[in-house]
Amino acid sequence: MFRTLQVLRSVLRVGQARITNAYDWKFEIARQCQELGGVYVKFLQMLAVHKSTKYLVEGMGAEMAFEQVPYEEIDLQYELGSLAGRLEAIEPKPFAAGSYGQVYRAQLKSGEQVIVKVLRPSVRRTLRTDLRMLTIIGNVISLFTGASMVNFRMMAREFARATWLETNYQLEAQNGEQLRSYFDERKTLVIPRSYPSLTSRTVLVQEYIGGVSIVSLEMKQREGHRIDDLVLQSVGSNIWAQLQLLGTELLRATVYADYLMADPHPGNVRLLPDNKVALIDFGLVCPAPTNRGAFATLIHEMRNLYEDDFKAGNFAVAMLAFFDVELHDALARVASAQSDDYAFSLSSFIDRFTATQAKQTEIQHYVSDKQLLQLFSNVLNQDNKLGIHITEQNALLQRSMTMFMSVIRAISDAHDERVYEPIIHSCMIAVDDEIRLRGVTESMAHHEMSDERAYEVASNWLALVAERDRHMYKFITKRSYA
Repeated sequence: MFRTLQVLRSVLRVGQARITNAYDWKFEIARQCQELGGVYVKFLQMLAVHKSTKYLVEGMGAEMAFEQVPYEEIDLQYELGSLAGRLEAIEPKPFAAGSYGQVYRAQLKSGEQVIVKVLRPSVRRTLRTDLRMLTIIGNVISLFTGASMVNFRMMAREFARATWLETNYQLEAQNGEQLRSYFDERKTLVIPRSYPSLTSRTVLVQEYIGGVSIVSLEMKQREGHRIDDLVLQSVGSNIWAQLQLLGTELLRATVYADYLMADPHPGNVRLLPDNKVALIDFGLVCPAPTNRGAFATLIHEMRNLYEDDFKAGNFAVAMLAFFDVELHDALARVASAQSDDYAFSLSSFIDRFTATQAKQTEIQHYVSDKQLLQLFSNVLNQDNKLGIHITEQNALLQRSMTMFMSVIRAISDAHDERVYEPIIHSCMIAVDDEIRLRGVTESMAHHEMSDERAYEVASNWLALVAERDRHMYKFITKRSYA
């Protein structure tokens, strides 16, 4: 009950600040999230990364979300338990803190330099109540967002599920070793070794990785420093080459790896010497797309956009496949069983829809600035007229993709040269060319859909389209544009 009252008090304080404008209410959001801790700091990090919401936290600086998370007093001897006897030494003060844990430098008796991450006791005390509150909030929001691509009830449920996983450090150690195996084989990104035998549900032991974090560099960039000079001076590397490597490998992993890091925010990326890049924190991972072929098509269409060969219809269908794999598979199944190729008809409709002068002007704004998700959600799928439902898994995939792109855009916006487009374009070229050369092998999770299920999904979708856009429905079903 006390925690519930704390949360309600924080909500009221933010609301009061917003209504009265007595002080900057955006600072109040940050302050209240910091005070509540745990999942609310994670919420603050999500606001700080995404282009559509980062304005809420720009005034306070991203370091409050990623680098200046307050420490709390932890009884290390009690929390470490028998692990304490396996350590040669551990520093009494943490050197880093995240939304759920605090990180300490330590040395094993065998000599290895490691970090010890300890789950905050406060998180353990309040997590169940916090997630229950978020679920209630998601249920309330869903009552007013029936047409949205995002099912807020489902998203709140997924966030709760992901949080329980993210606060289990035994699972994080397992996740880290899976990713390390993939990237070690490629000899690209650096993933620290985890020590499962020394790890418990609340304490994680992992190899120490140095380097500098992107968020610490962004802080200095905002003060007027050139970020490329900072990286060259600190680790002797070329940040543009490092970001291109990181983007290419994250994108390539979506097509060829079994599991993906779903939380590549600025605080979880370390820039190392020799143009190497390390990832840390593997509490949140997600399986590869269940339809990699559809995702490969999206990569190709995104490349076309960067090469001024934008085709609105093809891009819209590729985005539909990314967001709603079941719907894409159902339409493909129906097309193979009979002559009704609804996806092709939808592509043709979108091309006609965007051919008007007004839409061309609006589209050009997003295309020229390479705002891909905004182009799709604000123009091609405005008010979710395509009837898309984002699945829980694809919500994490979207987060993984957009978070990295948001990081690059933030650096580019503050830089005196435009670097965002060349980096992302190079990533698209590298992965698209590799797909053409190697092809795509579908993941084990991909299953052929039955005819019965395909017709059910397609029928439900057509009913939604008919409700939201009669012109589009008529064209898709009868090839008549009116």
